[in-house]
Amino acid sequence: MLEILNHRMFDALAAPHGLAGASLLAILLLAQGAIYAGPCVLVFLWIFGEADDRRAAVGACLSSLLALAIAHVISSVYIHPRPFMDGPVRNYLGHNPDSSFPSDHSTLLFALGFALWICPPRQGRWFGGLLLVIAVAVGWARIVLGAHYPLDIIGAALVAAISARSFALLAGQALSAHITTFGERLFSWSIAGTQKNIREN
Repeated sequence: MLEILNHRMFDALAAPHGLAGASLLAILLLAQGAIYAGPCVLVFLWIFGEADDRRAAVGACLSSLLALAIAHVISSVYIHPRPFMDGPVRNYLGHNPDSSFPSDHSTLLFALGFALWICPPRQGRWFGGLLLVIAVAVGWARIVLGAHYPLDIIGAALVAAISARSFALLAGQALSAHITTFGERLFSWSIAGTQKNIREN
């Protein structure tokens, strides 16, 4: 029953056979390039944010690593074919014929988005909301291009939400705080060393 619903949702969202030109290029860029928004947000929060923003960025990074690890285990145990493996669906992304559930791209973006959304800093929440919107858009694009079924994206969101919630607990916060403190010291030492080299030269 669930699989029938999955296929029907895919049929409603999948790209027509004649998709080409600017429309295809825009969806390809979204499906493949938008994932870099996640790391860019983390770097921005680390460099330009306050201590709470940096801690939130570290927590989001750890959350995404946990989510990707869980997703890898699931996809190794539960082998689900991709749409282009199931029938006459064009593989617009040229994706490898491996297991589709859950989507790694969506898992990463949802994990970063959820982790930042539930963190205390207001700036982090804003970026978390932005990444969640991008995650939905990327998931849609990868469905349209025949790489994933809708339930692959929904599964990614669930895995990401569980991971983000795990790091919101006290143990996760403590780990994030320790790593943040260590990273801030390294960052300060590197800045000081760069400034010293500039003065000497």
